[in-house]
Amino acid sequence: MKKLAVFGALFILSTSAYSAPITPMEGYYPTEHAQSELNTFWRTVKNMAGKMKGKDCFKRAHMWSFKLEREYGVKSKKIFMHYTDKFNHELDDQGRTGIGRFFGGLFSGNEGWDFHVAPVVNINGRDMVLDGKLRNQPDTVEEWVDFLTERGNYLLKKRQKKLVKDLNKYRKRLRRRNSQTTAEEIADYREKIREIESKLRYLGLTENLNQKVDIKCKQIDNISQFDREQQTEWCHYQMASMYYFGPLQLRYLNYGDINWDKRLPVTDLSFHNEANYRNGANYVYRNWDYDELESSLDELKVEDRVDSIYEL
Repeated sequence: MKKLAVFGALFILSTSAYSAPITPMEGYYPTEHAQSELNTFWRTVKNMAGKMKGKDCFKRAHMWSFKLEREYGVKSKKIFMHYTDKFNHELDDQGRTGIGRFFGGLFSGNEGWDFHVAPVVNINGRDMVLDGKLRNQPDTVEEWVDFLTERGNYLLKKRQKKLVKDLNKYRKRLRRRNSQTTAEEIADYREKIREIESKLRYLGLTENLNQKVDIKCKQIDNISQFDREQQTEWCHYQMASMYYFGPLQLRYLNYGDINWDKRLPVTDLSFHNEANYRNGANYVYRNWDYDELESSLDELKVEDRVDSIYEL
């Protein structure tokens, strides 16, 4: 893991107890722009998107944000969408574990995401998301979040159909038991039925396949909120200043340099404490980290690669 560089003045906390982590918008003020400028910003992002491979969204967002500031003086935000363990396990992996998870993912063709990020510009006081790789126009925050939950809604319906099919299968076996059916088999059918009924409730589903599903993502201020709600929410979204590169930097801000792989959710709640929140003040971003900007250039296609971030 590369050492996290911190630029600019650090955010100094008072010696009094600090009960919550610093938000990645602390002390940051985006610039406001006119509606007439939005098309210019969008064309810039969209043109750059055509030169990118489409693998690492955080590198794309970093280059877009830097380009918008350098050419137009835009102090943008970033919007992060975080997908929980619940989403990854119950939807992307369809509840499968072990080798079943491996082969299920292999043959389903589903591509799971841990997070996604894009720049946000303030247009006449309204946030507009510029996701030049996935979208064909600027989105409001609500439109962008809804777009990113469409995949989840499809996967949840798929999961519902499989669960209801299995539920009916075990109920049918229980109804058709005879003298040859062992007590162990009967107990197993009943246990399977209980497990499936419980799973349907946990997922907010019924046995009615006409049920409309609508996954909602929770808006948060800090990634620590996402880390604490891995089993109770589907997804979260949050705003950050344009200087934050990815979830790694967001976790340094919330916990400091704790002994944890900060690319992953910090699910051990003992790390969610005031001492770590205070230590996170040492990782506030106030300016660009040029190592991160330069590393973002490998998202460009080989034929469009430049030697310096200033050549974008």
